[in-house]
Amino acid sequence: MTIKTHFLFFGLLFGLLFSSCGEGFTTSKSGLVYRFNLGEPLDKPYGPYHFMLLHHMLIGPNNDTIENAFLSDTLEEFPYPLEARNELLEALQMLGPGCEIEIKINTDSLKRKIGGSPKVNLLESNKIARFIIKVEKILSAEEYDAYRNQKLLFRIMEENKLIDGYALQHSYGNSPGGAWVLDSLKMIKYRITQANGMPDVSSRQLENSPVQANVNALSFECEVMNIDGRLIANSEMEGRSYRSEKNKMSFEIRALNELPYYLKEGQTGEFLITSDWGYGAKGRIGVPSYAPLRIIIKQVKPVD
Repeated sequence: MTIKTHFLFFGLLFGLLFSSCGEGFTTSKSGLVYRFNLGEPLDKPYGPYHFMLLHHMLIGPNNDTIENAFLSDTLEEFPYPLEARNELLEALQMLGPGCEIEIKINTDSLKRKIGGSPKVNLLESNKIARFIIKVEKILSAEEYDAYRNQKLLFRIMEENKLIDGYALQHSYGNSPGGAWVLDSLKMIKYRITQANGMPDVSSRQLENSPVQANVNALSFECEVMNIDGRLIANSEMEGRSYRSEKNKMSFEIRALNELPYYLKEGQTGEFLITSDWGYGAKGRIGVPSYAPLRIIIKQVKPVD
């Protein structure tokens, strides 16, 4: 074998070794293929009643970003897993605060674990995707309760700030408070317009028993909008009236199941609601999580 051939052989061998080790992935006894981008595996797993605050990113087989929670301004919350029943849970068990892990996972296996994601379900079968997880904090049960309470308070304040801003910009001339009334129990800001077009600022109907309490079902016209005015639903555009039946969840939006019963026939109600009366934490297409809404309900009529 010539010197030139020796150089070529060892050059190819070095290249193969470098390419196989350069990625730095390790395979666990269970078959998990992983590498740490930040930190090192835990020496000892956490015990029960701990919660992880983390971000994740999913990269598809073609190096395309499928999900990227790193762009979110809120951390994902996940109970610390006590058993490594699958690859993702095994990876989480290895992580401490400040650690970031990257795992390789088969797309078919991924679909079984995150089947609710439309983007994941569209991934080509039997390919390799990469899942990156970074843990920011691990909290005890007491710390987690405090974190959740603080987060809830902050969210409520932010939603009400948006609601107050809208009400301030959309008031009725010289009417007290712009004709807006706050129900401090339901935390709904609202105004009711009588059949003659005049605002009612004195009866405070939402704080009393529903005026339609004895009615089993109502039909009504309705508009649902984001607080910035983007339309979500409009019964007139749909060519139909909405129908709410008493004590039934006829609508995904809780407000539409309850608020029509507080309006008299001929009245129009405009309601600025927090997300717990709307689409909540899940949101929907065109509505982000924890989004306050503006709802107009009119032409309320009892129906059989």
